[in-house]
Amino acid sequence: MRAPLSISRYLLALLLAALALAATAQSAEQFITWGDRAMAAGEHYGASRYYGEALKQTPGTMELQWNYAEACRLSNQYADAAEYYDKVQRKDHARKHPEALRWLAEMQMSTGHYDEAEATWAKVKQKERKKDSFIAQRADNGLEGCRLAKALLADPDTVVRMEHLPMPVNSFDSEFGARTGPDSALYFTSLRGEVNADGEVQDTASYHARIFRTQEGSGSWAEPMPLPANVNNARNNANSSWSTDGRWFYFSREDAPGQFSIHALDLHNPGDTGTVVLRVPGSTVTQPMVANHGGGEVLFFVSNRPGGQGGLDIWWGQIVGTELFDTKPLGAPVNTPGNETGPFLDARDNTLYFSSDFLPGMGGYDLFKSELDNNAPGLPINMGVPFNSPANDLYPAVYGNPASGWLTSNRAGSLAEKGETCCNDLYRFSYPGSEATVPPPAPDTATTAAVQEVREKRITSLREKLPIRLYFHNDEPDPRSWDTTTTLDYAETYRSYSAQKPAYDSAWTATAAGSTAIDKFFSQQVDAGFSQLNDFIALLKQALDEGQQITLQVRGYASPLAKSDYNKNLSLRRIATLVHYLERTEDGALLPYLNGTAKNGGKLTVIRSPFGKSTADASVSDRLDDLRNSVYSVGAAKERRIEIEEVE
Repeated sequence: MRAPLSISRYLLALLLAALALAATAQSAEQFITWGDRAMAAGEHYGASRYYGEALKQTPGTMELQWNYAEACRLSNQYADAAEYYDKVQRKDHARKHPEALRWLAEMQMSTGHYDEAEATWAKVKQKERKKDSFIAQRADNGLEGCRLAKALLADPDTVVRMEHLPMPVNSFDSEFGARTGPDSALYFTSLRGEVNADGEVQDTASYHARIFRTQEGSGSWAEPMPLPANVNNARNNANSSWSTDGRWFYFSREDAPGQFSIHALDLHNPGDTGTVVLRVPGSTVTQPMVANHGGGEVLFFVSNRPGGQGGLDIWWGQIVGTELFDTKPLGAPVNTPGNETGPFLDARDNTLYFSSDFLPGMGGYDLFKSELDNNAPGLPINMGVPFNSPANDLYPAVYGNPASGWLTSNRAGSLAEKGETCCNDLYRFSYPGSEATVPPPAPDTATTAAVQEVREKRITSLREKLPIRLYFHNDEPDPRSWDTTTTLDYAETYRSYSAQKPAYDSAWTATAAGSTAIDKFFSQQVDAGFSQLNDFIALLKQALDEGQQITLQVRGYASPLAKSDYNKNLSLRRIATLVHYLERTEDGALLPYLNGTAKNGGKLTVIRSPFGKSTADASVSDRLDDLRNSVYSVGAAKERRIEIEEVE
């Protein structure tokens, strides 16, 4: 199951501004039109705001009440949805919207009103003519779920510790599907917006799900970094899993709206762009999970392809690398006519953990476990409180003995800007002793080799981005100075240099070829170099967060307009801007690695090698009376640079 796509901050700001300015001027029909468009675009929260404004003008319109209830349900505004489903079912009497009573019961459960929900489910069951229909079965499970919920709340598991992960792991957007990788880092999927070079969230028409990686150290979490472009392309990408030897990375990618396929990436091949493991046209296959079972590796996944029990079901098959064999649905009693998602197998005791919105639970999706015996699932057991809540509880992942692991939930207490249950967050659970008393496992050479493979791949990826060339305006930074350092960082000098482009254009206005060359230089060299640097830093931080010790060799160059000794000092100032940028980027995340205080042993060293005029291109003019060629020409501009040339 995909977490619902949340409305972007940019669109939300526009929406609220439009509502504030237009609420008294627009007709109900206009707000309904806007709401319909938002629903069609999947912006359910925005639709609820538009329908809500229309309701202020025409509060008694049943069809508008229905639309508002639907928008609220789909954006997890459970209480408002329940209120308006109740209004509709009282007026409609199951004529046009017979499902209103069922959704009222579901929303009452999701708000924790189990006595009310139990009475509503009894009405649903009474009104349903076909006693073996989907609605009748769900009503039976709903009634059992209400009784179960009250019993579970009266006797919660007080031993297990449940921790809501802090920022920067969780955000006000949706995070889901946390998994521990073979490198012991945390991998998860998020709908957060992309961040520009200044650390600002870019305004986008719609966010895409991307897979992120982070690590915990000394009680705090590193800033999550998105995986590279061979995983995170321009589509929705989600759900991390690995082969047991750590070689293959499996994830799901959206092919068309609502249709996913499963891909695999060979971590032994740094240049691998991925292979499709399973694609079913017209259906979705998603949420891969690989584990040892029955003497081989098994891929569990979720699909609505034909052949299941209905809705989303859990499937499995034998897998070797990218080859999948003998796929089949897991079957009853795990799969139901509803939706089952997030399979995770603990291979030590063959316990399958998963989520279901149909089996008896506390509301929304609940977490369950089932023991696999003779390749058949056993009776699902509700995991109880605090694993489950009235809201959605998803993506269980269980590690170690005693157990610890991860789950996803939009329960009250999650980070929210659009209602307390709007968005999914990551939670960690643990039992006493799961961190302190469990003896360390014997060295796993396969896992150790896999971690080393990941680290070597990271260094290879860094080297593939070299050389990185960063450019400067003439005699910048700090002109007419013999200092060897500066307080400026490269982002500041880059912006200053970009602001000088009109002067370069002016110098070449009479020469079309020269003007074209200047435009090309700024776009393909100056701007591209800064972008390349930021991509490089993202990979560099991942390697340092793994505890790697890295040395960067940086060389300085200068145009031949000044004495060589002066140019050497100028090159040192330019290299200093890079060091300061490394110190300040991501709120100083790299500073402990640069000053040698990182607790994980990671270290970053910058070797500065100024070369001065001795390496400058001899064909470039050094005449003070020829500034067009000695300062504003592409040839001269290319000489005013520093280069990250080596990674060791």
